[in-house]
Amino acid sequence: MAKTKELSKDTRNKIVDLHQAGKTESAIGKQLGVKKSTVGAIIRKWKKYKTTDNLPRSGAPRKISPHVVKMITRTVSKNPRTTRRDLVNDLQRAGTKVTKATISNTLRRQGLKSCSARCVSLLKPVHVRARLKFAREHLDDPEEDWENVICF
Repeated sequence: MAKTKELSKDTRNKIVDLHQAGKTESAIGKQLGVKKSTVGAIIRKWKKYKTTDNLPRSGAPRKISPHVVKMITRTVSKNPRTTRRDLVNDLQRAGTKVTKATISNTLRRQGLKSCSARCVSLLKPVHVRARLKFAREHLDDPEEDWENVICF
């Protein structure tokens, strides 16, 4: 089943207030534009726990603390060529045992995506000199001369 956006705390409190005022679940749903089943679930939760707050959910705690996440993000931002293996080794030395997948997921959550360096043929000294000579020869060329040049 697909995840849906949670109702705001304000909307949940309105549902409880309207329920206490004696309105039916379907009437509350129509008034607030919420499904009847959602209204019923919120009312049941309120009756059981006396709160409309989000309760703690199940699930394993994060392996990496927010402080370590910032450290990883900073490291990768300073040196984008840092490998996941290097980060795993750094964390292992610091006492946190994580996998490369955990590092990847953490970086992705921070908006940093992985990529491979582009393959570029290395220039020989002859090629460097030829490029420099070409650049110097065409340094003062007008812009119109370059309009028909196709770059790859």
